[in-house]
Amino acid sequence: MPVVSLVVAIALLAGTFFTPLLADAFLAVAAALCLAYAIWREKRAHFWQLMVLAAVPVLPVHDWVTTQILDRDLHFQHMAVEEEMTHMANHIESDLIVNRSFLDAIVLLVGNQGDISQQQYSSWLDNLRMDRDFSFLDIALVQDYVITHVYPESEPNLAIVGVDLRAVPDQRDAVGQVMETRQPVVAGPLTVLQGDTAIIYRLPVPNKPDLVVTGVLSLDQILAGAVSASSQALRLRLSVERDGRTTELLSAENLSGRDIHTEFTEEGVNWRFSAEPINGWSRPVYKLWFASGGALITWLFLLIAFGWQYRAMLQRDRERLTLKTKERQLLEAQRLGRLGSWNTLKDGKTFAISAPLAELLGTGTDTLTMDDVLYFIYEPDQDYYMSQTQAVMDRNIPFTKFEHRLIAPDRLIWVEHSVALNSNGQLSGMLRDITDIKNTEAELQKLAYYDSLTGASNRNFFGKQVQQGIALSRRNGNHLALVLFDLDNFKDINAQYGHTIGDEVLKLLAERLKRNIRRSDTVARLSGDTFAVCLQNLKDPSHTIFVADTLLKSIAETLEVDRHLINVTGTLGIATCPEDDLDYEGLVKKAEMALLKAKEVDRGYYQFYSDQMNMENDRRQEILRLLPNALHNDEFHLVLQPRVAATDQRWSSIEVLIRWNSEVLGFVSPGEFIPIAEGSHLIVDIGYWVIREALRQFADHYDELDPDTVLSINLSPKQLEHRDLTRFVAEEIRKTGIPAYRLEFEITEHSLTEESETTLATLAELSNMGIRFAMDDFGTGYSNLGMLQALPLNVLKIDQRFVQRVETGGKDLELVRAIINMGHTLGLTVVAEGVETAQQVALLTELQCDELQGYYFYRPQLLDTLLGGLQREVTHS
Repeated sequence: MPVVSLVVAIALLAGTFFTPLLADAFLAVAAALCLAYAIWREKRAHFWQLMVLAAVPVLPVHDWVTTQILDRDLHFQHMAVEEEMTHMANHIESDLIVNRSFLDAIVLLVGNQGDISQQQYSSWLDNLRMDRDFSFLDIALVQDYVITHVYPESEPNLAIVGVDLRAVPDQRDAVGQVMETRQPVVAGPLTVLQGDTAIIYRLPVPNKPDLVVTGVLSLDQILAGAVSASSQALRLRLSVERDGRTTELLSAENLSGRDIHTEFTEEGVNWRFSAEPINGWSRPVYKLWFASGGALITWLFLLIAFGWQYRAMLQRDRERLTLKTKERQLLEAQRLGRLGSWNTLKDGKTFAISAPLAELLGTGTDTLTMDDVLYFIYEPDQDYYMSQTQAVMDRNIPFTKFEHRLIAPDRLIWVEHSVALNSNGQLSGMLRDITDIKNTEAELQKLAYYDSLTGASNRNFFGKQVQQGIALSRRNGNHLALVLFDLDNFKDINAQYGHTIGDEVLKLLAERLKRNIRRSDTVARLSGDTFAVCLQNLKDPSHTIFVADTLLKSIAETLEVDRHLINVTGTLGIATCPEDDLDYEGLVKKAEMALLKAKEVDRGYYQFYSDQMNMENDRRQEILRLLPNALHNDEFHLVLQPRVAATDQRWSSIEVLIRWNSEVLGFVSPGEFIPIAEGSHLIVDIGYWVIREALRQFADHYDELDPDTVLSINLSPKQLEHRDLTRFVAEEIRKTGIPAYRLEFEITEHSLTEESETTLATLAELSNMGIRFAMDDFGTGYSNLGMLQALPLNVLKIDQRFVQRVETGGKDLELVRAIINMGHTLGLTVVAEGVETAQQVALLTELQCDELQGYYFYRPQLLDTLLGGLQREVTHS
């Protein structure tokens, strides 16, 4: 709005430069009104608005003063030009009269004389002539139509002496008219032979009817004399009119249209003058600058005056608004702080309430009666409110602060209420809405005790609930069971569908768990995909079996999440009180042991804790403690197991296997210590030692091996995630001199299901070096054909569980056949693991399995032992 009003006001003031003075006043008033309205509307004025407003009275006055100066100066210039033109007109008129009188004198002289000669004629005219005013080109005597005398005796004039005008029709008629009428005839203006514009006088001579005096009067000479006599340089236009015919003697170009006009008539010829100064009408520059300077000074004065007045007005407004601002700020602070105030009036029964309090209560009035107040107080809190306010009124306490609930239009709110007696002995109070605080406290309490995703109890609250349940069970002589379970392969759901779907799965499973237990039991989410259930008041621990079966079936039911059908399974570990432990932490620890044992046996089932599990857990902890020192003490060694071609049983590969002879524990099975090493990240250091040692031994016996024999080393998933693996392998190959194509790494399906960018990059880098890859234990994981086709695999190893059942035929045999055919379709070499009988060898060879490995051919042995046995076989053969 301020910008629009400013633009309009400037446009209106600009219009004053192009309109008459009266219109200027209207435009200035309109501009002033426009600015005044904008200032009133905005309740404030900007500096540029004051600048334009100060210009409103100045511009019209300046235009009027400028117009007066210009008009006055132009008037004086007009007067000067008019005076000069009058002088010129008088000069021309005088010359015309003088020249005509000269001609009249000649007529009288010729009329009183007899015959005269040309010489006598010229002598008379020389005596009569006055050079200053003489403007005749030729004065001739015409006797009976024949030119007999001329003056002056110039060559052009003498050339016409003796000319008979009867031969010239125009001249004959004009001369004949003068002879016949005995009246003067004036002809012209016209251009004569001398090139001048002239008028021709033809006068009859008294007493001589056949004699005519003709005079050719040069208007150019008369005009030149008049111009030369002028004291001011003018741009002049001069025309003469006679008998309706106009001839321009002077044609001035580019007259401004403001030229001065005058005219006179002589001898029937109308002379018209138009003139203006040769340099145009001048402007009084200094006067105009003086006027502009005065206007600028006036504008500055008005600007200062307006600014001063406006400043004083703002100060007054500021003072008036201060009280309103403070009052508004107080009310706004009450609104923002969800506050409200009240006080009783003189009657002690009516309450005056502030606007924010009225808004809080949803009432449109600013006074309430006691009944109205009680109406807004939540009924269970009314007695409490009355007791607190009555204590202040009775002066038992000077001040009180308490909390209660109010009935708002759309909800029940909590308020903190402060009540006191004011200086007039009247009650006054302040209320603060603390509903959000109460809700936050409740939410914080919920977060402190419940899982934010599933709404189940969290670990801390669950621990307190279990501890309370243990105390209650011991008091009542009952039993308590803690059921701990993990979802099987939940990481695959997150990987395939995303974490949002995974979160929804956890929510649905928590709801299913709650529906399948009693209200006295508790469901908790301890971490990630680990849940726990506390079953209280059990008459017998065996009752837990029924609940466990129910929970497993509930979990196994298909879930529909965002149009995806998802199947999950869970594995349970169970510990009971008082049989297994009498403490929450002890129960959790033993339930975790049972859960771990259940996963080792078979996922999707449950396992109760036993003392044997405790012993196994102690052994795991001991292995974990001794593993770091095993590398430093050289307690590890390698054994190798060849892979043979199915057709001729020649070695195609030797697989590296690790063995541990502990100084403390003795021989420790790889199946026992490798999973523990993988769980503690020690597997990376152990894996590096295996690669280094295997390459060293392979290099030492390189010349004793068949050129096609490949060294096959197992890699764990955590080794593939290690960024230095490629660099380490490249360095070890360089040190030993083993060609990269003679090295093969075996990876499991588990490594592929947890693939990451680092894993894929590592596989690609090693493959680019020429290293081969084999998928070990195929069929035990969740790999898909797309993954098998995309990854740089060379070998597919069928898990021994399928191989050992191949002799039974039926589906087991067909499954192995399908895996072999699929491997060949993908261009992979297929290896059967765990071959132990001749029948298995025959069946696998018939199924066109490429390579075989197992105890039927070789047990894992030291490389020296294997090579010695191979040498004996060669010698024996």
